[in-house]
Amino acid sequence: MAESEEMNKVMQSERRGERTISTSTVLIIVLNSVCLLTLQKIFQPLPAPNSSSGATAVVDVFDSVPTTKSSASSPFFGFVIPQGPATPLPSIPISAKEEASIERSIYGGKGDKAHLGGFTSFDPMGVSPTLWTHMVNHLGIKSLLDLGCGRGISTSWFVIHGLQYVVCAEGSHDAVTQSLLPTISTIPNGTQFELVEHDFSRGPWWPSRTVDAAWCVEFTEHVGRNYQQNYHTAFHKAALIFASHSNWGGWHHVEVHDGNWWRVKMEAAGFVYSEILTKEMKAKAKTDQNRVDLVKDMKTKNRANYYVGQHLWGSMQVFINPLVASLPEHAHLFAEHGCYGGPGEKSRLECGMKGPKGISELTPLPEVFKPLKMTNDMDNQWMDLIKDLSIA
Repeated sequence: MAESEEMNKVMQSERRGERTISTSTVLIIVLNSVCLLTLQKIFQPLPAPNSSSGATAVVDVFDSVPTTKSSASSPFFGFVIPQGPATPLPSIPISAKEEASIERSIYGGKGDKAHLGGFTSFDPMGVSPTLWTHMVNHLGIKSLLDLGCGRGISTSWFVIHGLQYVVCAEGSHDAVTQSLLPTISTIPNGTQFELVEHDFSRGPWWPSRTVDAAWCVEFTEHVGRNYQQNYHTAFHKAALIFASHSNWGGWHHVEVHDGNWWRVKMEAAGFVYSEILTKEMKAKAKTDQNRVDLVKDMKTKNRANYYVGQHLWGSMQVFINPLVASLPEHAHLFAEHGCYGGPGEKSRLECGMKGPKGISELTPLPEVFKPLKMTNDMDNQWMDLIKDLSIA
């Protein structure tokens, strides 16, 4: 009898163990399914604004945050790489009567709504050929989005210097109609560029492909926080983001904050602040501050107010977007030569080339990993393009 009772206890214990194992198995399967569905949702192609899915992000200027349901459920926002083509939403023109009521002073934007414009013919504080050259030669940048590009001053430099793909995105119709890009006489072979008119207060937009860098100078302070996600979608297509901010007032400056505020805000959106790159780029821009050739027509103005590159060495920050920077098509970035020729950055040599200690015997990099080659003729062509522009 005792043996029979003991046997029953053993059998009941085994059945309970089987049920526990079955329950654990089911739980694991459910959790795996949830994880797979979540990953599928994250990595599935995203529809463009105004696509056939019926989703739309278009809102009137100064309305609420532009989403169809909520920011959390929108496929355009968040730490993802937007997929598919984005439909540009150009500025909405105003009447002559409304235009007459707007006092623009030195700023462009005629015919645009008052939140647009804010550009001038030429602002030397937002340019730095030395910094741009360093971006191409040292960082290896070959494609670029110029966000809030105005008349295309900086965009034209990158086009003339042979980047493979450059896109200029601007909200002001007045600026787009005055763009320098269509006036470029000689465009290097293999260079493609786009000029896009898009008002970020109307919805999100992003370039058609990922780019090595987003250049964004004198733009962020013009766009309210309720619309920042709209241009963050464009940033999420770039491996590196170079962005300045304003520390003082100006035309429609609605987001004036210090560097710490912008760093936290950008990191909250998924971008990684790089103190190393920020300091490095600011130092390069600082070397241009007394470039007399870029401010030669300022004989009657206060020279101290127009240091070349002041917006850049004053407030620019550099961020990394790991989602794009880690892609194989951007593996050529950070193009410093890697063969050792002695201590110091300048002694880094190109592998496979003639040099000391058998450098020529070491494995050379494929051409795609090498920086673009620029010439003095390119520099001169850009200077000719801007030489007759006036400085407000």
